[in-house]
Amino acid sequence: MIGPSNFAKLLLASFLTGLFAAAACAAPAGAGNRPAEPQRKAKAADEKNPQYQYEKGVIALRYGLTDEAVRYGKLAVSLDPAHFNGWNLLGSAYNAKGEFALAAEAYEKAAAIKPDAADVQRGLGLTYVELKDTEKAEAALKRAYEIDGGYESAYHLGKLYYNAGRFEEALDYALKSIQKNGKNAGAYNLKGVILNQLSRYAEAAGSFQAGLVLAPGDINLQVNLGIALLNSGEPSKARAIFEAVLPKIEQDVLRKHVEDYIKAIKDAGK
Repeated sequence: MIGPSNFAKLLLASFLTGLFAAAACAAPAGAGNRPAEPQRKAKAADEKNPQYQYEKGVIALRYGLTDEAVRYGKLAVSLDPAHFNGWNLLGSAYNAKGEFALAAEAYEKAAAIKPDAADVQRGLGLTYVELKDTEKAEAALKRAYEIDGGYESAYHLGKLYYNAGRFEEALDYALKSIQKNGKNAGAYNLKGVILNQLSRYAEAAGSFQAGLVLAPGDINLQVNLGIALLNSGEPSKARAIFEAVLPKIEQDVLRKHVEDYIKAIKDAGK
């Protein structure tokens, strides 16, 4: 799946530099028309180049111009139906638009061209999650993890298994994600909610605290820590957490839950 990678940053820089150089060279050409002819030919050649269309699509997607990204992706694969990058771009762009069936179709075509591309398998798996196809999502995410052993693939597998109620498997992949990247606060949050479901409340609280070391302002981690402390029999500590985070909560539903927790603790004399 295409993200804000170093490649994309370099691509953006080189594309803008090319535009700047063309503008700088155009100014002295006012004396005649002949210098413009090679430029027109080069531009015509670029328009027939699927990689050129793909690169423009990457830039459009990075700026949130999803319709433009789709247009360029379609141009790329129309010029070369076996253009892996074009199909990958379309998968990412359709995903961003919430058109998950089309995203899955594009990722499937990219995966058929390069079966060992972990990012495509991961993107395909997450698209299947959106389509509620758990079996295909699991297969694609497992394939991604087999290819790269990456923390992202492990995290998403853990989340998939958690949502399916397969908590021991979910915990295994949450731990694998942390082992691969100990600086991902989301993985500690996932580990904590899984441990909470397994009634291992003190361990859950520890995981949420570890996540807060990495992301001190994360509201979900703070609320989850309060819940874990409450479940582990430490209502006074839980109340302090809830009261500290309450003014920061903007979501009405979450705010109401936290207010209810605080009230219940107060009613219990804690």
